[in-house]
Amino acid sequence: RVARPQPHAGRRAAMEALPLNAGGLSAIGCEVLHAMRMELCCLAVFFAVWGSGRVLRRRAATAKKVTPKTPPPTAATSRAAPEPRRRAGPSGMDFAFPTRAQLVDPRWLRAAVQQQGRSQPQRSIEAYRQACKAGVDLRALGPDAGAEMFVALIWAAVRLGQPGEVRQLLVDSRTRGPGITAGMLGSATKLCTSKQSYKECLANYDYAAEDPALIIEDHSIWSCLLFCAVEARAFQRCQPFFDRLKACGAPSHKDFGNMIRCASARSSWQQALALIEEMHAAGVEVDSVAYNTALATCVAGSQFEKARELLQEMEAASGVTDVITYNTLAKGYAKAGRLDECFELFSHMRAKGIAPSQWTYGIMLDCCINERHMDKATEVFDAMIKDGCVMNTILYTTLIKGFARAYQVDKAMAVFDQMRSREGNSVTPDVITFSILIKANCDAKRMDVALKLLDTMVELELVPDEVVFNNLLGGCVHKPDVELARRFYDSMVKGGIRPSSATYSILIRVFAASRSLDEAVDMLRLEPAVRGVECEPRIYVQLVQACLRERQGRRAVEAYKLLLARSSPTAAVNGSILGACAKLHMPDTGAELLALAEAAGSRVDRTDAER
Repeated sequence: RVARPQPHAGRRAAMEALPLNAGGLSAIGCEVLHAMRMELCCLAVFFAVWGSGRVLRRRAATAKKVTPKTPPPTAATSRAAPEPRRRAGPSGMDFAFPTRAQLVDPRWLRAAVQQQGRSQPQRSIEAYRQACKAGVDLRALGPDAGAEMFVALIWAAVRLGQPGEVRQLLVDSRTRGPGITAGMLGSATKLCTSKQSYKECLANYDYAAEDPALIIEDHSIWSCLLFCAVEARAFQRCQPFFDRLKACGAPSHKDFGNMIRCASARSSWQQALALIEEMHAAGVEVDSVAYNTALATCVAGSQFEKARELLQEMEAASGVTDVITYNTLAKGYAKAGRLDECFELFSHMRAKGIAPSQWTYGIMLDCCINERHMDKATEVFDAMIKDGCVMNTILYTTLIKGFARAYQVDKAMAVFDQMRSREGNSVTPDVITFSILIKANCDAKRMDVALKLLDTMVELELVPDEVVFNNLLGGCVHKPDVELARRFYDSMVKGGIRPSSATYSILIRVFAASRSLDEAVDMLRLEPAVRGVECEPRIYVQLVQACLRERQGRRAVEAYKLLLARSSPTAAVNGSILGACAKLHMPDTGAELLALAEAAGSRVDRTDAER
């Protein structure tokens, strides 16, 4: 086998054969450099590039320092060569972190407000406030540019829901800026009206109107001010605004409608009718809302003849009368107790082809019940069922109330049964319905029926209120039943219903009817304080007089002490108590009561003391 020669074997052998002297070390160094030639080339290129970069950066920084600043443009240079308009935004101006030089520049402020006003209104307001603190000269913008900037600020303030800021902007515009212009006030008025800031809108106008040179010829501004005056209930300002509006142009039907609303609020039926005539003369269409408002104003003023004339005019027009129109007039007749006119209008309405509504029948029932004509109320009720009117709880309860008021309890219960039957579409009664029926049966001494009604009420998951329990307690007076009254009172308290002075007054009547006045005194001494009720002084006077009528002088004195502990009786109260003692021949009790009154400093007339 032929041996392969090793690379560099001869050179290595030659080097090993060299002696370690200066020549040998040089040869070794050359060999090392030759072996590392690629690494050394890369290192040289790196340092060359790094050094070139440093030199270039240093030259650029030196050139920037020696560049002279551009002088501010003068009026002459501006006219000769207008400065190109810079683009507002992050590429041209820094709105987020402005410098003081920018804040005092009115042109920068205007650009910032216009740029940020739409997308970032809060920053727009903040930039304006910062510029004001820095001392910016707003008058340098000129009238048109300044007014444009303030309009943008007003828009931003309204959008942020800060109507009070609008007033301050108007003040700044007058004192530091170009002044308040009609266009600026118009923008503030319309924007505040759209945001329902009615009072602020009127206040802004008052401030702007202090300048006699301000002339407002915009019809829409006066229309907005009129609307704001109506909504803010500043009715005394409506007529001046309306006059200024007419001086700038013809009012619209909305403007007339606002004035009719003003007349209705001020109960001026004369003005309402005059406005209707003015609308006819101006060729403005009168809609049903304006007609009905004017009709309601006449009815509220008890001007039924004028209201009937207006109704005839409405019927002559097409499509302006509806069921609301007739209900308005019928309600006026019912309130005035004019039953015949109410029924005549009801027949007239049906002759015109307008079907009565639930409210119509309710008005008719109320009129019949208030005038104690239950026969006519029954006729109306039958007509309701015949016409297929959808019955509701209010209509049934109204008829039940009428029968209960006329002491026709059986008919009231019959209506209640019909109310709950399938034939009556099973209308669910409410607490008021049960309260009326329970009281009617208790007054008729039919406690068994009243208790059944209470059970039915519980079955329907209706919670009895104080009125219901007071009516039940009142039923215990006619047939004195102290035990049943206690049960009702305990149920009332356990149900979380707070008693009132009326409750304790009824309980005193129950105890007095059963001659259990000692329990009445104990009850009035303890229960009101426990339940947190401040009884009226008349309750204690009632107890004193009940004790005197039963000739229980000791109990009367105890009750009078309770009265003194909570109030100071008047001379009239002391006179009635001492008079009862004299009338019932109870001089000892009267003398004791007189001594208590004098000791407590309560006033007693001399004539009453001498009895």
